[in-house]
Amino acid sequence: MSLPTYEAIVKGPNKLAFVAPYLDRISLLAASRVCKEWHSIFGVQLWSDPIKLISETRTPFAKTHLFFTRSSTLPQSRRDWVLTLDCRPFKLLERLLLQDHANYGHVATPKHIFQYVSSFENLRFLVINNIGRVDYEIQQPSETREPNEDNKLLLFSSTFIPLLDYNLFISTPILYNVMYLDLSYTSNSQVWNSLLSFHSFNNLRILKLCGLRLTDQSLPLDALTTWLRLWSLDLRENSLTDQTIDFLLEKFFAPELTPRLINLNSDEVIYEDPPLYHRRDETDPYYLSSDSTAPIRPDTTDSFISYMKRHADLSGPSGFVLPEGDPMRRSTGLTHLYLSSNRITSMGVEKLLRSTNRLQVLDVGTVKAHPNNYAISHTTAFAQPRTAQLLHRMMGSRIEDLRIHHSLVTCIPTIGQGRLELGYTPQHLHKAEKFSETESKIAAFSPLYNYRLTSLTLTDIPLKSTGPTINRLITFLRLCARQEAILRSASTSGPRKTRHSPQLLPGLRKLRLEFIQERSGMDDVGPSVSGDQDADEFQAQSQGDFSFFADEKIPSSPMSRRSSIWGGGGSAKSSLAELVETKDVCEELKLFRRGQNEDEKWSGKLELVVPRQR
Repeated sequence: MSLPTYEAIVKGPNKLAFVAPYLDRISLLAASRVCKEWHSIFGVQLWSDPIKLISETRTPFAKTHLFFTRSSTLPQSRRDWVLTLDCRPFKLLERLLLQDHANYGHVATPKHIFQYVSSFENLRFLVINNIGRVDYEIQQPSETREPNEDNKLLLFSSTFIPLLDYNLFISTPILYNVMYLDLSYTSNSQVWNSLLSFHSFNNLRILKLCGLRLTDQSLPLDALTTWLRLWSLDLRENSLTDQTIDFLLEKFFAPELTPRLINLNSDEVIYEDPPLYHRRDETDPYYLSSDSTAPIRPDTTDSFISYMKRHADLSGPSGFVLPEGDPMRRSTGLTHLYLSSNRITSMGVEKLLRSTNRLQVLDVGTVKAHPNNYAISHTTAFAQPRTAQLLHRMMGSRIEDLRIHHSLVTCIPTIGQGRLELGYTPQHLHKAEKFSETESKIAAFSPLYNYRLTSLTLTDIPLKSTGPTINRLITFLRLCARQEAILRSASTSGPRKTRHSPQLLPGLRKLRLEFIQERSGMDDVGPSVSGDQDADEFQAQSQGDFSFFADEKIPSSPMSRRSSIWGGGGSAKSSLAELVETKDVCEELKLFRRGQNEDEKWSGKLELVVPRQR
């Protein structure tokens, strides 16, 4: 939370209201008992998120039980102060406070919480992620209640409750005006298809359906009549294919924005486009032109709640609580899309980027490449070739946050046998890195192509390299430093800024490198089919029994194998057992960064994410 400005405190109608959010539970309790005026100010802060404050006590489950059971006897004004019920602290506390949880753990179950939700008429944010045991005794309600148009709930999140019964939402219809809905890792797709068909979701803007075993046929988006109002969609960890991309392009994307012609040799490439103005359609009070653009918007639970508390009128009636021109309400179609860990291929991602330039946040992770791109028999190639040009500024790309396979930058595929989730063995690392020799330099993405991209995550980078992977990553870091120098020079020597002057683009500020999980004990797999180290060692030694060259020596000690990989891949020519030295990618990047001068070093945030050994 950012501190208020001096002018806001001095000129504000009530200076104490600025202090309240920065006090802890004990201070809020003491301040609310000073007088009636202070009670009306600090009491609002104290009761706005009661479970969060209760979780800081010694017996949070017991006190939560008292809070719910006595809620009906509380004054109406005090119940109206409750804006948030966030149950996420319960999961950690049930392991730390075993006795308290054993006595009152039933309060942290969906059924118990839903019994008391109706007591808080101004409840806006309900988060029940990963709480309690499953309520197996839930039965079909005797009567179905119609959705309540006056309900004020804006956010509902119920992730990681595997058997959450959707009948709870029909017997307590609270989702009518919800803007943020997260049902990830809960029930199967057929259940949520029925739920999504029951509600109209006229106010829905953010939808998360991760880990529901969704397929192209069971995707319940047909039940959503949101048109272009839905702008954030999370479908990670399902079983969707390229067919889903076709469906999304048809139903959930606004028409493409016309790319602006930019002279790449001029300073135009580092500036934001001038704003475009459109006349609103007066026949629809909730309509905003699909041609309008919006700044990047928050779509996580905490960031959404924080934004709404700052900008929305939460004390007002149900429905739209934001000003008409607020970015969260704009009907832009999808601008945030998360598709990683599905069955989508590189062709589908390529089609997505060719068909729309509306996306601002995109997560596709690692996908299978087309077999014709990397032809190695009995293997599967994972890569995203021919994509750099689609992220070019000339294509009108508006992506600011991207998560994609590292081949976008390195032009090197990840070659494995089967699914990467089962563990990657660098058996074909040398052959994979040789593909980069045939790729032209234009095929690799450069930060100089697009100054709008601020965050880039590269997935499934090998922990070891024979050289090309390290060289490509170092080259990319140098280009990041060059981009930063260009922007720094423009900010100091450019024209004086005014309210009407074009905005300078930020450039890349965060680079996250996610390394691939390797199988334990399989770092240097030999040419044997089984991958057994003893078999590989025997094969390496036996290759010295016969040779056409008397002076040929094949190193066979375990120490030499740990720092090298086999290059032949099991072919007839590999009988000479070519060994290729490898280097640790993380260590080489750290050495490069330490050896740079401060003036040459990229000042952005560099994250190296190394998985734990299994």
